[in-house]
Amino acid sequence: MNILHSISIASVIAASSMATAGPVVDLAPSEIYEGLSGINNSEFTEIIGAAISDKYIDFAIYGQSQNLLYEGTLMTRVVRSHQSGNLHMNYRILNGNGDLEGRISNVEIAGFSGMQTRVEYRDDASSPGVEGPFMAHRDITGDIIDFGFDGGLNTSDNSHYFFAMVDTDTFYEDANLATIYLETGESVSMMVDSVSAIVPAPGSIALLGGAGLLCSRRRR
Repeated sequence: MNILHSISIASVIAASSMATAGPVVDLAPSEIYEGLSGINNSEFTEIIGAAISDKYIDFAIYGQSQNLLYEGTLMTRVVRSHQSGNLHMNYRILNGNGDLEGRISNVEIAGFSGMQTRVEYRDDASSPGVEGPFMAHRDITGDIIDFGFDGGLNTSDNSHYFFAMVDTDTFYEDANLATIYLETGESVSMMVDSVSAIVPAPGSIALLGGAGLLCSRRRR
């Protein structure tokens, strides 16, 4: 179930006015921001840092009849800011199979409870890709951030890096879930690095082995 998309329209409208925009968007629990526009490191030098973890997670999303709708790779990159010493959690979707017809609507990432989070996507020369998310929404608990693509992300298109800057310098390997949704509602979940050591509930972990979900990890 797409928990962030089940909130009422009234709640979204009320929350959308509260997120603080600037070079990056300061997103508090229950807030939504529509209008992410991209940023480069010359505009906001705090995003410049050293990559301390790169992972490539291959995934596939199937329909109810087990027909393949989308396959690609979720890249995760943990960066430590040269300026602040804190972490930036970066994500990118790439290597989509252009022969398929699925379109990604949004990506939910858990593990941000208790953190300050600032979000945007990168569109500078070192962030290849053709599209960044238009919307970011943080659920009422503050744990999950949902990045939404306006009009969907085609199978033939790679995304820019989209990120959450946090106020901590510590992360944990494979400690929380990321879930990728298609416009038609199908999804796949996978474990990703997290700034929270709180792992998903057993019921959530069971989703990883559910029918129609397939992930594998490659390191580069």
